[in-house]
Parts: sequence; C-alpha cells; structure tokens
Amino acid sequence: MLFLVGIGLSEDDITLKAQEVCRRCELFVERYTSTVDEGRIKFMEKLFGRPIKQLGRSGMEEDSKTLLELAKDRDVAVLISGDPLIATTHKILCIGAKKLGIKVGIVHAASIASAAIGESGLDFYRFGKVCTIPKWRNHYTPVSFYETIRLNMQSNEHSLVLLDYDPVAESSMQMSDVAKELRAAEAKYKSGIVTDAMTIVVLNRLSQRQEFKTITKLGDLEKLNINKGPTVIIIPAKLTDIEKESLDSMYK
Repeated sequence: MLFLVGIGLSEDDITLKAQEVCRRCELFVERYTSTVDEGRIKFMEKLFGRPIKQLGRSGMEEDSKTLLELAKDRDVAVLISGDPLIATTHKILCIGAKKLGIKVGIVHAASIASAAIGESGLDFYRFGKVCTIPKWRNHYTPVSFYETIRLNMQSNEHSLVLLDYDPVAESSMQMSDVAKELRAAEAKYKSGIVTDAMTIVVLNRLSQRQEFKTITKLGDLEKLNINKGPTVIIIPAKLTDIEKESLDSMYK
C-alpha cells in the first residue's frame, strides 16, 4: 500500500495518525515540490524509528515506477511537507498507483496555503488564484505570475504568491530578487499594478519557533534580510474595514 503522509510545516505538526502509519512503513521524503530540511529528516527518523530515503524530481517523476513497484507488496509512505495532493506531482503518483491496483492512503496535515491565509489577517473568501515567482536563471526569466496578480486585482481579490525554494541554501528566494522580478514584470506588462507603494505581507517559517511576519511596501522589501526557511508573500487587493483592523492589530 502507498501512503502520502503530510508532515505539516514544522516538527510539532506531525499528527498521531502520521506517526502510526510511518512506524510500519518503508519511508521516503519528497524534496522536489517543497522543502524538508536535514534537521527535520533526522528528527523524523528518530521519531519513527526508521531510516528515511530522499526523493528528488527524478524519484517522484521519471523513476516513480520504482517507488510504485515497492508499494505492490509492502507498505510505503512518502512524507510530504505541508498537506498531500496540493501539488500535481502527488496526484499523478496516486493515479499511477491506482492503475497498478495499489491501494492509496492519505494522511492530511497543515498546509502553507491555509496557514498563510489564516495568519495574514485577510478574509479567506477574498483570495484569488495562487501563483509562484520563480528564481530567475540564465535564459529563464518568466514573468507570467504578473498576469495572475493582475487578474486577481481586477476582481478585487488577494494574491497568495509562492516563492521558489533553494534546497541547498534551505531558504526561499531573497526579497531583493522578489522585488526585482515584480518590477521587471511591471516594466513588461505596463498595467500599473506594481508600484513601490504596493502593500506586501511577508510570512516566513510559519508554524516554526523562528516564524517571522511583517507587512511592508514593495519599496522597502529589499531591506528585509530573510535567509532561512520557506517564505510566501501576499499582495492584498482593496481591504475591507475588518481586514484593515485585523492588519493593524497583527502587524503594528
């Protein structure tokens, strides 16, 4: 049987159900779609009393058949940061398992989507489509995230923006890079939605002991030196009176 086990956002988020499942499975941790640092892996090996093998992109995609073959005659669990089934990669793995007649079990946990929206102080029902700002590299400078933010703004909806994560540095992309890419996208599309006066909510290492939350302007974003852990940002649309009060009470 194949289990997809959500391990939440921190060591403290691992549920009793997850512990029960993992103590009887061959364990793998997925480090392709999201981050699980070495410290958490060692903690879980001690907690579950079992070694944990690591899966990157090839292990979850090109070589997924090897993983599924194991699950034909033994219990296998893939540990996933946050909650399973949010990423398309996990859904495809489930489809592949069911085609081979392998039973699939899901163990849910806290996700960055629900945590970030809740911690932001903004109304859950006013969020639009989620997008990701990727870390630019040579010959790879996409700005399609701008279109999502623009459409959300036109609908007066908030934008939850995920940021590329560097597993080597164990950190999301730097705020200076985020600001640079937002401005470059504005320069290309020229829709007038990205300005230095634009409000941005920054949420770093949610649910962890070192969590950091702040509200700032795009013009001041580069001043934030965030160099550890996963970070997301939220670009609010027009705020309701209750949202204004909520932000004032949470960040000032």
